[in-house]
Amino acid sequence: MVVEKIDMTENRALDVVFEWLLKRNLSEALIAMEGFLSSYSGTNDVDRLYAIKADFQLMSDYWKRGFKDPQLPHLYDNLLCRLYVLYADAAMSYKIKHSSYLSNIHARLSSSSHDWSAQALKEALEEYVAAGAMLALEPEHTQIEKKKELHLKHQQLIADWFDRLWLSTIWSEGLASAMEEILLSPTIDIRDQQVLTSAIMLATLNHFDIAKFKVLLSVYRQTTDTAVRQRALVGWVLALQDDVFLYLYDEERKVLDEVLENTAVCQELVQLQHQIILCINAERDNQTIQKEIMPDLLNNNGFRVTRNGIEEVEDHSLDDILHPDEEERRMEQLEESFQRMQEMQKQGSDIYFGGFSQMKRFSFFQEISNWFVPFYIDHPGIAEAAEKFRKNAFLQSLMKTGPFCHSDKYSFILAFNQVINHIPKNLWEMLERGEAVVTEVMKEESQSAAYIRRTYLQDLYRFFRLYPYRSEFCNPFDDHQYLFLAKKVFSRTHVEAYFNEVAAFLIKQKRMQEAGMVLDNCGEARCDFRNYMMCGYLDQHDYYDFGGGKDALFSYQKALELEPGHEKALQGFARALFDQERYQDALEAYDQLLTKDPEQKHFLLNRAVCLTNLHRYADALKDLYRLNFENPDDIHVNRVLAWTLTCDEKYEQAEKLYSQLLTDKPLSDDLLNYGYCLWLGRHVDEAADCFHRYLKETGQKKTFIIENELELLWAKGITEPEMQMMLYIL
Repeated sequence: MVVEKIDMTENRALDVVFEWLLKRNLSEALIAMEGFLSSYSGTNDVDRLYAIKADFQLMSDYWKRGFKDPQLPHLYDNLLCRLYVLYADAAMSYKIKHSSYLSNIHARLSSSSHDWSAQALKEALEEYVAAGAMLALEPEHTQIEKKKELHLKHQQLIADWFDRLWLSTIWSEGLASAMEEILLSPTIDIRDQQVLTSAIMLATLNHFDIAKFKVLLSVYRQTTDTAVRQRALVGWVLALQDDVFLYLYDEERKVLDEVLENTAVCQELVQLQHQIILCINAERDNQTIQKEIMPDLLNNNGFRVTRNGIEEVEDHSLDDILHPDEEERRMEQLEESFQRMQEMQKQGSDIYFGGFSQMKRFSFFQEISNWFVPFYIDHPGIAEAAEKFRKNAFLQSLMKTGPFCHSDKYSFILAFNQVINHIPKNLWEMLERGEAVVTEVMKEESQSAAYIRRTYLQDLYRFFRLYPYRSEFCNPFDDHQYLFLAKKVFSRTHVEAYFNEVAAFLIKQKRMQEAGMVLDNCGEARCDFRNYMMCGYLDQHDYYDFGGGKDALFSYQKALELEPGHEKALQGFARALFDQERYQDALEAYDQLLTKDPEQKHFLLNRAVCLTNLHRYADALKDLYRLNFENPDDIHVNRVLAWTLTCDEKYEQAEKLYSQLLTDKPLSDDLLNYGYCLWLGRHVDEAADCFHRYLKETGQKKTFIIENELELLWAKGITEPEMQMMLYIL
């Protein structure tokens, strides 16, 4: 399906309004809002703007008379929030008007005969539950059609309300209270509550709404159903916008801080952050499966998978005679590939994303709400397929205990329905008897909060990656929005105590920048030894710039203050000093390390480099000669020794070492340094040849040859004319 490309760039005038609001400058925000409304005729919000202006003017007049109103800060905050609500409503209205996709949905809802009140929704949802209960009392032969009709009517109601909710503007407290009651009511179907919770999350992602946010937070705290609770958790966490929350609704932070005082909540947030990271690894994991695992499975297809495991297919080929051990090797390789996939899944990887991402083109997924509906066999969208599978033991088992998210279960049923007529009769009979293999999820695990949350995140990820009109939504998986623990609102809260754990997990996942962002969000009071060590590592390897003077040297120094003499901290500290060209201090640090481990080659080598940079060549060579004697084939030792010999004007010895280095996977720097060695030894043509090769490999400008070692060249008697002539021949 080809989707028209829609420019969803919001009006610049609205952006200006938002910027002034975040600066808490009400007067400028009012001026900007008035400018937008005067040029945009598609809104009836002028009266609301003038009411805010009038109240602001009244407050200003009262203040000008010299009265000290203790309520002034509160009143000002209230006016800012009112203007933000107006801004968010106007932005949503503008977005709908300038998107054919959104305007079509809005027009359909507007022309509907639905009563859009929360009370009407509550009554309709309760009526559905009651009708379902009454239907069970009817004779079996009359139930089927009535049941279909009931589910069809109800699904359309849910789909319409889903669209209504995610396109809704900022809620009033009354509407929020009514919706909260629906989501917590024991008389409403749990499946409906889950879908509506997802719709509220989408709406809050579009434009932060404190009323919707508080509903999600309240449902998370109060509901007794695990699935609803997990959707509410994901909803309020992903929808939480740092800037709006901190600058406009700071008073509401008390409620959030109270929630975060609960250790169980903090632990759940950490688990959620881990699961989101594993979720966004789906495409990377799919590449691993396609490139590394699937080839093994396909190449060893002389086996079949049955209820008893992997069995060999009878094949009397010549290979069996010529290579009798080949069968066992293929079997082991196949089992290893399966085990690797299973291990990836156990660790939380979304191993099915790649396969099922190709099955989201069914018309079923054109309806937004269907991406969020928990799987149930009576869904009208799969009615045709469901009828064929109700008595199929394999499919029944797969849908009940298979390790798939709800979206993938719908995909599987719909895809299977297309190939059912091409399945051999004997295979179909085996499926009906339930003899095919299916990876089962134990009942206890499938009912756990972690499992329910993971499958829901997979549903979300598929929607935001695969839905044709996904660009119309604010995607929480883009631009590090998913890294919620890096948001300032979580800084200096109880969950901060878990930042080290999250950062370590991110480093293990090779997500260094994200690890730095989480650590950077940690208040100084919570920074401990482990925190400083990770900060030092990330900065030292250029993964993250913490700024504010919190570089690697600072971090390792702090770590040593907490644990004096710690070897890893001292290593990092010494390296940080070296990187800042503080060679004398670095030398002293390496001397400390060598008192603990005098024979550590790495320390001796780094110490020698420090001595070389301090022009103490004789001292450096003492260590280097010994290291070279003990490790004659160590290219790192030879590389440092060659350069030290060059600096000490022992050019012939250095040339021999460089000749060895250049024959065994040389670095570009080996060419460069060999060039200096040759030049200083007055072998100008050969030096120029090395420099030519270096410049070709690296793309550096030729002036780099001089600038890089200008001090050394001067010290060794290379004159300016010689330098210019070298540049000339280069």
